[in-house]
Formats: sequence, C-alpha cells, structure tokens
Amino acid sequence: MLVIARGSIGLYACDIARALGAGDVLYVDPDPAHRALAESYGARTAEAIEPVHHGFDLAVESTGRVDQLAVAVKSLVPEGFCESAGNHFRPGELPLLEMYLTGVTPRIARDNVRAHLPDALEPAGSGRVAPERVVSDVFDWEQLPEALPERHLKPVFVRNRC
Repeated sequence: MLVIARGSIGLYACDIARALGAGDVLYVDPDPAHRALAESYGARTAEAIEPVHHGFDLAVESTGRVDQLAVAVKSLVPEGFCESAGNHFRPGELPLLEMYLTGVTPRIARDNVRAHLPDALEPAGSGRVAPERVVSDVFDWEQLPEALPERHLKPVFVRNRC
C-alpha cells in the first residue's frame, strides 16, 4: 500500500493498514515527525517519491495536490485502487490515458462517515488502532478562534459538557 500524505489522514491509513495486516506500507510525507509516527506503525517511509511503475495494489493520497494524486495512480498495478482524501481546490492534470489502459479505479470524495461509524469505532474501542496517537493538541472549544489558524497535525476541540 502506498500512502502519499501531508498529515493526519495518511497516518490514520497507516495505523488501519497495520491493524488489518497489510504486508507492506510505504508512507510518503516531507515532515520528519509524521514519518517517524508512520514508522511506529510499521510503515516504510520516504520524504518524496517518483511513480513506482506497477508497484502497489492500493494507494491513498491525502495531500490535496493533483500532482501527488497523479504519482499515486501511476504507481498502481493494473486494476489497482486509489483513494483520494485530499481537498483538490486547484486545477491539475491526471494521467487519464494511463489510468484507462491499466484499469485504475479512483475514488475522489469526502468521506460520508455516519454509515460506517460502528465499523470504524470497533477497532479503536478494541485497541487494534490508536487514533489518539495522531492527535497533536486538545483545546477547549472556546480556544477554537485562536488555535485553528495555527498549524497543528490534528487538533481536537472539546466542548464543556455540563
């Protein structure tokens, strides 16, 4: 499995891949702290990557960069799958002919998690995955306006429950 990331979503993918028994995970991220966390999940890591021809059955791209999505799909085996969880706000080009010729299946979407919550919470509740390891900071809800513009890997904002 190839994970091209810039933060929390890719790290969650590494943790889940490990829990599900993935044999080989390559995590690509320029941030050394993110790579260290991915290594703790058993992933190999790299700062950057060129396409790996027919290298992976599955790729997860969560950078929001179309050029990185293109690297992910170019790195798939024939009939491979690519999940893109990045917010793609800028235009870009994908290798559509190559995707067509190799039968790549892309999924580019914001996840609709409600239907999958029970299946997602079970591994966390059982301890098979540890999403809390990715959380960088926990803030009170009232701190949101000041804290959100700052750069954090995965901030969590908690409301006071009375």
